[in-house]
Amino acid sequence: MFALDNIAGIPAHPLIVHIPVVLVPLAFLLVIVASWKRYRTQLLIAAAIAAGIGGIGVLLAAGSGEGLQRAREGAVRQLVHDHTEAGSRAQGGAGVFAAIVIVAAAEEALRRKGKLSKLKLPKWVPSTLLAASIVSGAVGAYMVYDAGHTGAKSVWNGVKAKGEGGERGGDDD
Repeated sequence: MFALDNIAGIPAHPLIVHIPVVLVPLAFLLVIVASWKRYRTQLLIAAAIAAGIGGIGVLLAAGSGEGLQRAREGAVRQLVHDHTEAGSRAQGGAGVFAAIVIVAAAEEALRRKGKLSKLKLPKWVPSTLLAASIVSGAVGAYMVYDAGHTGAKSVWNGVKAKGEGGERGGDDD
């Protein structure tokens, strides 16, 4: 796996994870809006680009996370393990979503241009690809969310916000 440990002296993982955290759910939302036919081709192409870059971002985040995990051996092991497992699932979920939405966008664009007329695809193919894109997008976005959530828990475990734990918060003295 490709590992990128630092960007300008800052651990790369917390920076890179924002690629899939933003782009995979965005691609999912674009696929949902693509249910309306008027802008379907453009939205599916945009979703395919976002999902593809988000899928690559998940792989980069995993690589940078492995380096960070080695550097933080003393971290809470179970939370880091949970995050690692969730990150592995997110790679699969985002990858499947990207593949399906790319195929859906290609089919839509080629069909609209008349390039698929010789293939005689059944009429249910476009709607099935759109439905598969929506379902895989929901799953992929959830998996990316879960990886981010478990990562946040592993980082912020035991850290109390101002005002928690019996301390008074605010300036209302």
